[in-house]
Amino acid sequence: MSPLQTIQGKGLRLLRRSLRTTHSRIITCGLLVIGLFYLPQWLSFLGHDLIKGSSSPLLNVGLLYLGLQDIWQRRRKFSHLTASEEDRWLGYLLILAGIAISPFVLSSLSLQWFLVVAIIVGIGFSAWGFGFFRRCPLPIALLLISVYPNLLFLGNVTRRSIFPNALESSMAWMGSLAMQAIGQPATAQGTILSLSLTMAADKSVEVKDACSGFDMAFILAGAGLVLGLFLKQKLPTIAWLMVLGAILALGLNIPRIMLLTFAAVYWGKSSFEFWHGSIGGQIFAGIMFTIYYYLAMWIVERQSRKV
Repeated sequence: MSPLQTIQGKGLRLLRRSLRTTHSRIITCGLLVIGLFYLPQWLSFLGHDLIKGSSSPLLNVGLLYLGLQDIWQRRRKFSHLTASEEDRWLGYLLILAGIAISPFVLSSLSLQWFLVVAIIVGIGFSAWGFGFFRRCPLPIALLLISVYPNLLFLGNVTRRSIFPNALESSMAWMGSLAMQAIGQPATAQGTILSLSLTMAADKSVEVKDACSGFDMAFILAGAGLVLGLFLKQKLPTIAWLMVLGAILALGLNIPRIMLLTFAAVYWGKSSFEFWHGSIGGQIFAGIMFTIYYYLAMWIVERQSRKV
């Protein structure tokens, strides 16, 4: 029998098994909705972000891997679980609601994510009951968070809704102090960083969302979470790795703002666009990830020696 025939045979057996009972048919329909509608758009979105130079998709992949790996390793602990009648009907309700609403939210990937969460949670309830969630809270949370299409967008929306422009203004102010320290006549007012070249000529730049440092702080903090969980570190060490990533990103963002200000004021538009664009951003990201890796591994090794 050829490999293709073997795959076809296994596929047919899996299809027959998935349509054997009402329970398996409902779960199959839920998985088909995720696989046919959400998954292709999710992968396309992450791929497009990755091509643009964003590191956010790597965070999605890391969280997804950790969530699935942990659930797979614990599979024997909940393989014997059976859902109660109430849990099973609650699961069916969540799955069928997600399937029914999905055609009406195809234009919004974020809204589709809520339905994907409902379907995944519904499958868990209908197959294993509440005990499944009680035994695997962290990997389930990692799995559900990882399939959100744009974690950076979610983080930025939360940040701006609580502290609008606070980080941008702080970065402009710290950038002006750093430039004053090297003899530059810099001042900051809100999110505007200005250089007084002469008595009659001032040049200024505005620190916007992309230059606030939040994106890289968010990603490095997430990288600390992924690294800590992957290396099976204790909670305090994981917290230190996350805080270190955020502080490092925000700290290195100050010289980046200085460089962008010099480029805008002295070096011309093309230089500014280079350092502000994807190539310049990747250069800074490469420097940050390199420094962070060595600092993070030093912390991990130090904690290991203590144990």
